[in-house]
Amino acid sequence: MMHAGAAELDITPPLGLNMPGLFHERLAQTIHDPLMVRSLVMESNGSGAAIAVCDLIGIDRLLLDEAKNRIEKSTGLPPSAILISCTHTHTGTEAEEWTDYTRWMVNRIVDSVTIAWSRRVAAEVGWASASEPRLPFNRRFKMKDGTYRTNPGIGNPDIVEPGGPVDPEVGALCLRHASGSSESGKIIGLLGNYSMHYIGGGDHERAISADYFGMFAKHICQLREAPFVAALSVGASGDINNIDVKGSRRPNDRYQHTDRASVLLAAAAYWAINEMEFKCDLPIASAIEEIVLPRRPVTEEDLKRADELEKLERPTMSEAVTVWLVRRMTESPKETRTWVQALRIGALGIVAVPGELLVDLGLEIKRRSPFSMTTVIELANDNVGYVPSRQTFEEGGYEPTCSPFEPGAGEQIVETALALLGQLRSN
Repeated sequence: MMHAGAAELDITPPLGLNMPGLFHERLAQTIHDPLMVRSLVMESNGSGAAIAVCDLIGIDRLLLDEAKNRIEKSTGLPPSAILISCTHTHTGTEAEEWTDYTRWMVNRIVDSVTIAWSRRVAAEVGWASASEPRLPFNRRFKMKDGTYRTNPGIGNPDIVEPGGPVDPEVGALCLRHASGSSESGKIIGLLGNYSMHYIGGGDHERAISADYFGMFAKHICQLREAPFVAALSVGASGDINNIDVKGSRRPNDRYQHTDRASVLLAAAAYWAINEMEFKCDLPIASAIEEIVLPRRPVTEEDLKRADELEKLERPTMSEAVTVWLVRRMTESPKETRTWVQALRIGALGIVAVPGELLVDLGLEIKRRSPFSMTTVIELANDNVGYVPSRQTFEEGGYEPTCSPFEPGAGEQIVETALALLGQLRSN
């Protein structure tokens, strides 16, 4: 018999903290909607798993390792069975080191999973997916001069074609009260998954917001006409956004478009829920592996170029990130030790990757997975930055320029993830 629980807690930071993501300081001045940590837990036949989704741009491994150790003490779940990810909302904040806020935030993550674990009841689980192809666009484009550019501008006449694919799948994992119970059929919690960057309301420059991820949670509950914990995780989307360069520029509509997008995703998840076959007895398993990703060395030429670019009055996005990355990598170790994780819930495979994985790598995991359905969750258990494929490194552009890693890091993550899925499938 399966048992499951869910909980959510507010993790909104205080005003005045920086909201990173646009390469200039943005200190939060107001709150449009709260940031949350939403946790789902389940156990069956003596094995369990916990999944927590945080409305933050990213959390470093240092903090999440501590959170997992404390969750293990409160629930008995091993770290390999605990998945903690971020939505990458650019109107949240980042958690890179211990501060007053991050200490409190880690406490809230631990409490959220612990409360969900204490709320376990007899349950059933189902999973399915739908498609929403209208929202995602690959933001990399091949240009007439043969180069690849990110966000080249709406209506740019030099665009030849998109530089990569999109993944329109809306995945959904649903936990509900077991048949025959007094709450039979009522949803306990829902985990959605979609491969697209944040959208951002027109007021996003200074207002804290969970973006479309938080709005999704509200709308899926409205569609079901019942309250429950609903989380939307982000799939492999390092090069995916919601900008149609062939369309027209939208007026400053504040959060209306963000809300519209969340409604479309909630409708897709609602469709998926109604396609699910629910089960109350199935295997749950987990595996995790620490990998070492080699970082690109900083050369004298890199330092000289960064010095030159730093003097520009109006640097481009690529130029600004070049300076930022060179300065950051100069102070960093030569390698990054991080996690790749996999969970099995019946015939559903879930892969957790530590950075912003480009969509072609996520699609490769799904294509080669031994499970009938596979969900990829990025920015999980760590926040290591952009992880492009070898092909993307060869093409050049913003994402590989911004990545701290040597070519091949993306493929290393893919192969590790597939090996873990294969291990779980064969057990």
